Amino acid sequence: MDTPPVGPGRGPEKWLLRVGVVGLFIATPGVAVGYFEGFEDGTEAGAFALVMMSIGGLLTGLTALAGLARRLDPESRRERRRRTAVLASRRAPLATADLTYATLLEAAMSSACGAPRQQPLAPETDDRGQLVWWRDRGLLTAFRLPGTAATAVCTALVGLGGVLHIFGGAGRGWVFLVASACCTVVGVFEARRARALARVAVSEDVRPMRWLLLREPHDGDAYLVLYRADGDPDETAPMLLRIATKRQALRLAPAGVADVHGLLRPDAALVPWIDGSPVWTWHSVATLDLTSEGDQWRLTYLTGSIPRDARA
Repeated sequence: MDTPPVGPGRGPEKWLLRVGVVGLFIATPGVAVGYFEGFEDGTEAGAFALVMMSIGGLLTGLTALAGLARRLDPESRRERRRRTAVLASRRAPLATADLTYATLLEAAMSSACGAPRQQPLAPETDDRGQLVWWRDRGLLTAFRLPGTAATAVCTALVGLGGVLHIFGGAGRGWVFLVASACCTVVGVFEARRARALARVAVSEDVRPMRWLLLREPHDGDAYLVLYRADGDPDETAPMLLRIATKRQALRLAPAGVADVHGLLRPDAALVPWIDGSPVWTWHSVATLDLTSEGDQWRLTYLTGSIPRDARA
């Protein structure tokens, strides 16, 4: 009897995780209200906190027990191993001879069918030609700086409210102020990394490279497969660069030639310029070894030939 493929979102583990996340979202307001207003019986705040914590805790606890029981169940483990083995045997990774530039180009063209293209955002530069990195929304989003800044401001306001006795207490307010300071420190480090990457984007170490755009079949995360522009692309090992956000990939064609800034070496930071604007990523570039089974599986999966559940 054939086993139907089980993709993301269909397996029981996925549903258990979703129910557990819902339970955490329900319990969080109760914990916050109880932290500031107390859990005393007879008050509306205390009753709300206890009810929300009870419901959320019950959902989270039940899903945790169900997940643990399923994980420890020998039959469940055997079934997962059998299902993975069946899928892996049917969809083995492509051989090195099949992972050619033409094969990946065909996969890039297929994954781009029907995908709307957006206009590229022109980068802002100063009088010296340097990127104004704090105004580049793509770069800021790549390093999650807007979210970090919003978290730091919100926690600081809550902490000040406690210190000034607007709500809660001074002791609890100082906890939020410390959390805000930690978020600020994280934001400063990420801002320094973003600034360094902006310098790489305008560095003099630049070379033309062929690129292919591949997307994960399920999650939609986008990757650039980079080849040297001179010579036969199949004679050199390709390089893989993950794009920071899916929004950036919406404006890219399936393939082309880019001016890549940065030192061309393993684990280096590279910034390709495509259609007159940089493509940001906070991941370092990876040089693929097409004789390695792990890299073969990675490229084969990006071509859409292997489902996620079949990967080792």
